[in-house]
Amino acid sequence: MEDHEKLEYLLFSFVPRRDTNAIAHELLLTFGSYKKVLDADTELLASVKGMTENAALFLHLLPEAFNAYLLAEKEGENLTSPAACASAMIARIGRKKEEHFLIYYLSEAGKILKSEIFTHGERRSVSIDRDKLVATAAKCGATYVAMGHNHPNGSLLPSDADIDSTNRIAQALGMVGIRLADHLIVSEYEYHSMRREGEIVDAVDLCRPIGEFAEDLLRREKSVDAIKDAYRKKP
Repeated sequence: MEDHEKLEYLLFSFVPRRDTNAIAHELLLTFGSYKKVLDADTELLASVKGMTENAALFLHLLPEAFNAYLLAEKEGENLTSPAACASAMIARIGRKKEEHFLIYYLSEAGKILKSEIFTHGERRSVSIDRDKLVATAAKCGATYVAMGHNHPNGSLLPSDADIDSTNRIAQALGMVGIRLADHLIVSEYEYHSMRREGEIVDAVDLCRPIGEFAEDLLRREKSVDAIKDAYRKKP
């Protein structure tokens, strides 16, 4: 079907006794595309000639309803690869217009034992309590932790803060025998795997003699700094 025909059928039950074909054309003319119609705010949709509040709410909620369907399907699977984790995270936070941070606590087989989601609230970016994250991972018996956050501006590159905080969390988890599987930066359709790109430095072994542990920790910090420097030099 053409885009206007899809909208016409979607509107039929919510705009009684009106020409939904004309409304569908008006929506496409106002917003520019089928996708932009479904992404529009309820108030803007309702302001289009012929629309009703119920029809506007229905169109606005369609993407969220579809994401919930995808999420139910993905979270029933074991997350054993960056692609599998990314698919689940995109379904949950990829379309969000504000930054969200998602944590999956995983079993050895990749089963989701627990998940948490955070938003930035009054801050410009999401703040994560590292100690609480580690305690939660230990409490639910996780073998791995997979983290992800969305970049509403569309860029998938990690910031210095992303690299620093990720590697601090990786080290803190490693101290209790849990591995940070990945930190994914997602958009609506794409993702960036910090593990795959070599931006996560594995935790230093706590069981080593204190002198060796301190030296390894310093080397690890230098490796993290080198990763950040490499990004600064990129054009």
